[in-house]
Amino acid sequence: MQRRRFVLGLLQAALFSTAKVGWAQRQPHVVFLNPGEPVERGTGPFWRMVTEFMRPAARSLGLNLEVLYAERDHLLMLRQAEEVAQRSPAPDYVLIVNEKLAAQQMLKTLTRSSAKVFVMHNDLTPEQRREIGNERQQIRNWIGTATTDAARGAYILMDYLYRRLGNQEPRIIGITGDPSTPVSMERADGVKEYVAHAGRGRIDQLAFGDWSYADGERKAAVLLARYPDANIIWGSNDSMALGALRAVRAREARVLVGGIGGFWDAMTSVAEGGLAASSAGDYLIGAWAIVMLSDYHHGVDFAAHGGLAQKLNYMYVVHRGNVTRFDDVILKRSEALDFRLYSKALNPGSGPYDFRLARLVEPGKG
Repeated sequence: MQRRRFVLGLLQAALFSTAKVGWAQRQPHVVFLNPGEPVERGTGPFWRMVTEFMRPAARSLGLNLEVLYAERDHLLMLRQAEEVAQRSPAPDYVLIVNEKLAAQQMLKTLTRSSAKVFVMHNDLTPEQRREIGNERQQIRNWIGTATTDAARGAYILMDYLYRRLGNQEPRIIGITGDPSTPVSMERADGVKEYVAHAGRGRIDQLAFGDWSYADGERKAAVLLARYPDANIIWGSNDSMALGALRAVRAREARVLVGGIGGFWDAMTSVAEGGLAASSAGDYLIGAWAIVMLSDYHHGVDFAAHGGLAQKLNYMYVVHRGNVTRFDDVILKRSEALDFRLYSKALNPGSGPYDFRLARLVEPGKG
């Protein structure tokens, strides 16, 4: 009996080793058309952070990741899509973003390639989908979409800011991104939804911005002069929120300022008592897309675990009470995060993906 168990153990170990070797030998080539900038130019680190988390995800799952930056120039992004479409051999996968509504044209361009195309972060608008259809329809190589639940991220930020405000009547100023970016409007919708749900408070004004620190400061200065009784300002990204915080301090106003992103400098501000909070973690959307593509490549279709177009709910509100833990677990360990834990191919199971950051930051509660 003992000999039989020993032999079975050797066979299981050999099979496991063979499977791991086979997994490691598969190196699909993924091209990410990153709409952002590779260096800081005043709009914040979001797109660089997306890449920072995608690289360890790709490395741990055996994917070869190539990143092309479009410098926030949607025309350059279209040219990059054209270049990728002409490549021979074609990459296995192309990740694109509907920044400034450019994804519709990029999808059409990439139909000339054998690469599978995946949309992330900014979904196509309903109008765009009416024109070109949905995933795996007219554009056969558009295999899926993954976006962060941006409205939910703004909703939970407002919930925290309301609780911090206590019994005061909320008077809210908002600075969101440009109106042509879907995620910008979704975040604004999340704030409106929370105010309606709370049954109290008022949004004095929502201003559009360009995602930059300087613009956040300019817009907040004007709005604070217009609405001196405002006690909450939210920025659609941390860069605009940090700019707004500077305007608040210049007026010596008593205003809670919250942002969205969880950027490095925002975490420092939260720890020092500057920003009240940040709804953090949306820069992990690229890593989650890598997990889903890896599963698809290895025969486990993500569509069976949440659908062709998935809106992922994983954002986490960081405040002074948990910022050190978030920094230690997420930001300082980006290279050490084991994204294999999230793979359905490596960890078979039914149901949707569970990418919640609370699983990492508060394992007892996640």
